[in-house]
Amino acid sequence: MNFTDVNAELMKITAELSDPGKVALAGTMAADIIRTHLYEGEGFEPLSQVTKDYRGDKKGRPLRDTLHLRDSITAELVNKETVSVGTTVKYAAIQNNGGVITAKKEWLFIPGPRMRYYERKFGRKPGDVLNGLRSEGFWVYRAGRAVFYREKEKGSEAHVAYYLKKSVEIPKREFFYLTDEELNQITKEVADEIL
Repeated sequence: MNFTDVNAELMKITAELSDPGKVALAGTMAADIIRTHLYEGEGFEPLSQVTKDYRGDKKGRPLRDTLHLRDSITAELVNKETVSVGTTVKYAAIQNNGGVITAKKEWLFIPGPRMRYYERKFGRKPGDVLNGLRSEGFWVYRAGRAVFYREKEKGSEAHVAYYLKKSVEIPKREFFYLTDEELNQITKEVADEIL
């Protein structure tokens, strides 16, 4: 089931309702259930080691980093008998369906360990981070398919700032769906008017 399927199933439930409050309730319940799928993450492909290192997250729970995606799932009453559930987050579809992200220019810059700190300090764009590192006295250089930074003192340890990739595969982590049991639960909640 995808974004369109969820809303089509909700339309089947709400088509016979005359109370907009019940229609809105059906949408709110669906959005809550979908947010729970995201939060619980059952059956999700585990995070890559690179992502765990970047986050500093030993448990590595997919799609729970900032909870921005989860909190973006909303229900909107379109008219008195239609409700729409969805999100405006651009990356929701690729996270739900999986797929390949290909570099628009030459490379994708995949952040290395500890880069989250520098992104928060200098900005999310790789150029801003690398310029910020330089401004703090780090030596920044590319070697192979990675960008490194290190202090300028002789013998100082180099750290990976970014891994350079032509493309990355995002595994499918389906969260935007309603099971038959969940649809029945929504129907029962609003059913007094349907039956």
